[in-house]
Amino acid sequence: MRSARRARNPAPADIPGGDDAPCSWTTERILALGPTTDLATAAAILGISRSAAYKLAARDAFPVPLFRAGAYYRVPTAPILRKLHLEPPPVSTADDTDTAGADEDGGHSGADRDTTGCSPPP
Repeated sequence: MRSARRARNPAPADIPGGDDAPCSWTTERILALGPTTDLATAAAILGISRSAAYKLAARDAFPVPLFRAGAYYRVPTAPILRKLHLEPPPVSTADDTDTAGADEDGGHSGADRDTTGCSPPP
């Protein structure tokens, strides 16, 4: 008698440049996250699975510094850029009088808002 279970068909390969192409993290996309991001997004940027990221964070072995805010982990984006050997943004000083770095929210970073169109894997 044959089993009721069906064999799984492999998923089709992603086509580069297609609508189903996986997200690619660029310096601009990482900077758009704001000064910090959540652990799942940081893991996706670094190429770590979400479950492995939480295990590493619990052992204080995550590849970049992070901090715990209540029940959540927050990861600064500057160490992520350094870990990936990408150029961090220039630091503005109090002497700067122009508003070139301010965004339309009046300077708020929007750290909890992903405007990049790339969400972390479930």
